[in-house]
Amino acid sequence: MNNNLSLIHLLKLALRYIYVLIVAGLICAVIAFSYCQFIAVPKYSATGSVLVTNGAIIADSNNSEVTASKSVSGTDISASLQLANTIIDILKTNDIYKELAVNTGGKYTYEQLLGNASVKRRNTDTLFIDITFTASSPEEAKNLVNNFLELVPEYILKYIPNSNSAVTTTAEKAHKTYPRTVSTTAVATIVGAILSFAVVYIVSLFSTTIKNEDDIKNNYDIMLIGNIPDFSNAKSKNYYKYGYSKKGGYTGGK
Repeated sequence: MNNNLSLIHLLKLALRYIYVLIVAGLICAVIAFSYCQFIAVPKYSATGSVLVTNGAIIADSNNSEVTASKSVSGTDISASLQLANTIIDILKTNDIYKELAVNTGGKYTYEQLLGNASVKRRNTDTLFIDITFTASSPEEAKNLVNNFLELVPEYILKYIPNSNSAVTTTAEKAHKTYPRTVSTTAVATIVGAILSFAVVYIVSLFSTTIKNEDDIKNNYDIMLIGNIPDFSNAKSKNYYKYGYSKKGGYTGGK
């Protein structure tokens, strides 16, 4: 059993079985690539945004342009920032997704729409709220976002009558979010190589066979005086025992 664990020993072991690691990594890469290209159902995400205030920042709730009114105070901005968290909670309630499900012709249940939606602020210091939908096609993802945004202003007014809202960004394109073929294949290659090396290391760890001089040096604290040639392979190398070649003559025991 090899109990000597060192970086040099691991490197030598990896180099000895480098072709095994490469083959294992390639096999895992092919499996991951095939899964991403031919088996996995792709998913696309599209995002739009909405701005909701307490009424002082957006002058007209039917106008998508944000006005920079001189009468806006720090109190209005602070109140709108606090209102944003409430708006997010409102946009996560079931009724708006039920309306969206009806608008899509019953293609989705409201539970599915709710599970495929993300509503969040861009950061804690902004009034912008991003709405993202994930679907199996880019067109479907964009349609879900834009249909949802159409419902937002009126839906919010049911809960906060004095608020003003504006759709600031509609979804114009969708991005593929799953599967990520390149990154998945790369990770699978590395994982395959690591797992194969782990197997090789475990096998070598419990192996009691002495294969070469390094095995003796690495496993036993004894001096190596010399080695005995393998005379059983002498004929295959055109040598007879005791150093005489087939062509005649003494070779000096080589």
